[in-house]
Amino acid sequence: MADNNKPLFSRPVLAMVMLFCTLAIWVLSLTAPSSKLPTPEIEKWNTTSGIPVIWLKQTDWKYGDKLEIRFVFQSNTADAALSQTTLAMLMSNSLPLSTASINQRLVPLAAHANSHYDHESQIIGLTLSNQLQYLIPTLSLVTNWLKQPDFKQRTFDRWQRQHKKNSFKQTVEQLLFTRKNVTNQPSTEEHITATTPISLDQVRSHYQALKSSSIAIYVIGDMPPTAKLAVEKALDTISQNYRLANLVEKSEKNQIDSQIIEINKQETSTLWQSRSAVAINPLSSVTEWVSLQIWGADLVSTLNKQPSIDFVQLGLTLSAKRPWVEWNTQYANHLVTDENIQGKQDQQLAAVKRFVFTEKIPSFNNEKAFSTLLETFKTQLEQQTQSPTWWSYIATQVTHEGEQLTLKEFANNYKEAIDTFTMEDYQRSLKHLLKQSTYQEIQVYQ
Repeated sequence: MADNNKPLFSRPVLAMVMLFCTLAIWVLSLTAPSSKLPTPEIEKWNTTSGIPVIWLKQTDWKYGDKLEIRFVFQSNTADAALSQTTLAMLMSNSLPLSTASINQRLVPLAAHANSHYDHESQIIGLTLSNQLQYLIPTLSLVTNWLKQPDFKQRTFDRWQRQHKKNSFKQTVEQLLFTRKNVTNQPSTEEHITATTPISLDQVRSHYQALKSSSIAIYVIGDMPPTAKLAVEKALDTISQNYRLANLVEKSEKNQIDSQIIEINKQETSTLWQSRSAVAINPLSSVTEWVSLQIWGADLVSTLNKQPSIDFVQLGLTLSAKRPWVEWNTQYANHLVTDENIQGKQDQQLAAVKRFVFTEKIPSFNNEKAFSTLLETFKTQLEQQTQSPTWWSYIATQVTHEGEQLTLKEFANNYKEAIDTFTMEDYQRSLKHLLKQSTYQEIQVYQ
């Protein structure tokens, strides 16, 4: 007769079963999706003039009042200085019969206006409250402002006096995509950043041209039904004369090969700054975007640890057709002596350029370095994804309507892409993204 009181498993077997159960739970916890990354919802409609409006929202925002609106354009001008001047004038005292800037008028309404441009697109942004006592007067003011801004001559003259030359960023853009007549000979800062004068009539015409080159309007945040109706009405009025952009594939035949421009270099001068840039392929997936975040964090962290470098700043221009990356390096010249000046500067420049070549990138080859950067990125992302402002950046400067990586694609897939991201994904993406032969560098000596 069987003994019903006999244990089903012996103690060694029971211990083994418990061990396997513990391991299974641990493995599942590693592979389970992160609950801290929200999955937003997207709603889409068109204005009466046919401009797409894309509304991104998430459940946690129902208790907040922050709303972000972005008007995105893609004008046909290749003149970044014209876009810069037009948007700067718009953000100044461009309200009719007013000497106050637009933001001085918006502050009492808990609102703020901003702008952004790159070599392909122009963005007008608004941060406002969804509470009706603030929302209604804000939309009324903004509608009058954007429908017919007043670009004043005195304000334009003052801007021109303060901005007589291109920024280094505009110069690097020219080196990457348009400029053909630059040589590798030493030059002066004034020569390399020379710019063609812009007239006020050009600014006025450029703003009107923006209206015929609309891409989309993005609304990020929570909108109760009454707020949504008010926003819909205002967007219809503002975009009444907008037309969709005629998107034309831009040729890259003018892209030039790698080159170095030396500014103010003399026999006894020391390296002060360098501006580096490399073209990348357009983003086609969230995985490629994540790879750039890891790569950029590695670049900044590694170079900032160099004793010969004071600090490094990284900028990503993730435009739809011709994206690129720049990093600006400030050198610690007090470490350079007359005896070793040339050798020291060669080492500095070699360290700065290494991140163009995948085989020299620390996180590309070292799994521990990669894992550390990835975990830091995930922690930061858990905070960033709670912000409507962060999502407005993703909507307008990372994803692009009509391209492979849209806001809908990003919102629906970013969580899974990050949870399953591997070092192999990272290596494969960097090999595809970085166009090593396009590397440009501006060296500034003093």
